[in-house]
Amino acid sequence: MRKKTYKKVEVHFTGIAHKGLAVGRTEEGIVIFAKGAVPGDLAVVSLNRKRKGVWTGQTESIIKYSRHRVNPKCEHFGVCGGCSWQQLEYTEQIQQKEQLVRDAMLKIGKLDPLIIESILPCENIYNYRNKLEFTFSTFKWLTNEEIKSEKRFELIGALGFHRPETFDRIVDINQCHLQIEISDLIRNFIRSYALEHFISFYNIKQHTGILRNLIIRTNQIEEVMVVLSISEPISDQITELFLELKNRFSNIVSAYYAINKKKNDSWFDLECCKVFGNDHLLEKMEHVTFQIGPKSFFQTNTLQSIKLYQLIRSFAELSGQEIVYDLYCGVGSIGIFLAKDAKLIIGIEEIPEAVLDAECNARLNNINNIRFYAGDVKMILNEELVLNHGNPDVVIIDPPRAGLHQDVIQNLILFGPQKIVYVSCNPATQARDIALFSGYYKVTRNKPVDMFPQTNHTESIALLIKL
Repeated sequence: MRKKTYKKVEVHFTGIAHKGLAVGRTEEGIVIFAKGAVPGDLAVVSLNRKRKGVWTGQTESIIKYSRHRVNPKCEHFGVCGGCSWQQLEYTEQIQQKEQLVRDAMLKIGKLDPLIIESILPCENIYNYRNKLEFTFSTFKWLTNEEIKSEKRFELIGALGFHRPETFDRIVDINQCHLQIEISDLIRNFIRSYALEHFISFYNIKQHTGILRNLIIRTNQIEEVMVVLSISEPISDQITELFLELKNRFSNIVSAYYAINKKKNDSWFDLECCKVFGNDHLLEKMEHVTFQIGPKSFFQTNTLQSIKLYQLIRSFAELSGQEIVYDLYCGVGSIGIFLAKDAKLIIGIEEIPEAVLDAECNARLNNINNIRFYAGDVKMILNEELVLNHGNPDVVIIDPPRAGLHQDVIQNLILFGPQKIVYVSCNPATQARDIALFSGYYKVTRNKPVDMFPQTNHTESIALLIKL
């Protein structure tokens, strides 16, 4: 069988796209998306797929390096799925992210370019995450370079991240720069201890082995919660492991395990059993405090989330007399943050466990002017809700990446709040939804926010004022 060959082209890259791809054009103007390049590179690209008139490919060589290129900080960059843009200087990362938002708002949302503000950068471009989830695997995944080298590698027992776009290939992580150092120390100790004491790592294909996942949560004062997902009832071996963790790491103030006998790694539907320590981590966000449990849905960049919430507050301009609806409210963090400035907060969230967390956090902060509803926003946001609690003056919306359901948009137009503060993790769907409010609302402010440096993810806040 003849080996398939791919055409190679020269591409000048000018921007970034999803999943760590760079976007550029050939001399003929053909749009190319490729891995391994950054904006400013002139590169040779091997084309491998054409879809809807757009080619994707792999960077084969760099003819001229971008002035924005930097050396990646992490030894695992390009292999694990944690970061996309460590090889791009941060000032250029945020410039590209701002441009992504600007393009979406101008082309899809049809906004006035003058209302699009400069991006809010992140102060900590590394070590900013308060939660990471790692996966155990029987065997380590090796790169082609490692295989070709003359080095000898210990292949048994990986604890790290999935290779991008794979379910069974785990990159063993020595150091991750997305979380504080104590996370590395704990993870590496658990791996070493398990190997020394013959505690088996899970094999996702054969469904054998005990250790499946490790979740490490931290707060701003560097307290740690550890959660182990295991495949069978807790044994003396696992109990001894937890005891060693307790004795060696004073930062660990809470430890749990969950038994996962399923064939997939999802564990949020499982019971978490406490081994030692506190039930929760406590996290301070300006004037409010939040309890974070093993399964809590909480913003993973605490410091930048505080700045995000401060922006939301400045957009809303509450006087203390407003009824505020907080849609897709998660654990209620935005509503709780704003509660002291509002007459009443109504939060709606589809995930029941998140609503329970929200109610607990409201009680923790002695907030009495907030109510939460569990259910689909498009079902709960109705005339009965408005009759019971009053017409909203301000609505905060922070939907999933897919954006707003058409019924939600129609009901918001029907109930006619004076202000809508739209927070989005997907500027494209946000811009689409903004266009659907045209004729009823006018966007007066839009600001991109970088919540996750070294990745392609961008947040965007828009203020819609009723016409």
